[in-house]
Amino acid sequence: MKIELISYTPNPLALFAQSARITRSKEEQWKSDEYYFKLLFHSGHHSVFEHASFSFLIQDISRACSHQLVRFRVGVSFTQRSQRYTEESGFSYTCPSSIENNHEASVLYEDFMNNARKTYEQLVNLGIPKEDSRFVLPNATHTSLLMTMNYRELIHSCGLRLCDKSQWEIRALFWRIRSLVQKKEPILAKCLYPRCFHDHFCKEIKPCRHKDYYLSKAKDWGDFF
Repeated sequence: MKIELISYTPNPLALFAQSARITRSKEEQWKSDEYYFKLLFHSGHHSVFEHASFSFLIQDISRACSHQLVRFRVGVSFTQRSQRYTEESGFSYTCPSSIENNHEASVLYEDFMNNARKTYEQLVNLGIPKEDSRFVLPNATHTSLLMTMNYRELIHSCGLRLCDKSQWEIRALFWRIRSLVQKKEPILAKCLYPRCFHDHFCKEIKPCRHKDYYLSKAKDWGDFF
């Protein structure tokens, strides 16, 4: 899995503050950009967060992971590697640790992947179009994509995918996304946590092992909001 932040809105705090000042009185012009960010977040006035966006180059994730990722539809755009036009012979793939750490399962998995490669190559060599040969490719096949997401949707998607209940690969993806945002905009990263951090309770029937940690963290950081 490789992730790179290739572009983002410069000085998003200033942009959010400018948006907020449009709706408020002139007496508040002197207040800081960070003040407005905290005010907007705390008040739930998150529509202004849509003015800032982040573009990520995401490589070597499984198709299974990308299928989950593209379910986010509002405030996000995707451009993905096409299996219709690209040659997938010798494709690389993701192996879950549950399989990798089980010798018998690992052997079965490797055999299946090798057979899938051979079958794909044979179909292509028989003159079958790549768009039809791809039907034998497994969900584990690696893919690459460019994702642009606005900050409001980033808060929402991180709330869902950073949760320990989320599937392990997409959870790892969003923790890396959060790390990249933190390096550029640490204040914005303070809002990128699982839902329980913001809601102050867990909506899952069976909470994950990290629930108490995030609830205490939210309490400790209460002054930020």
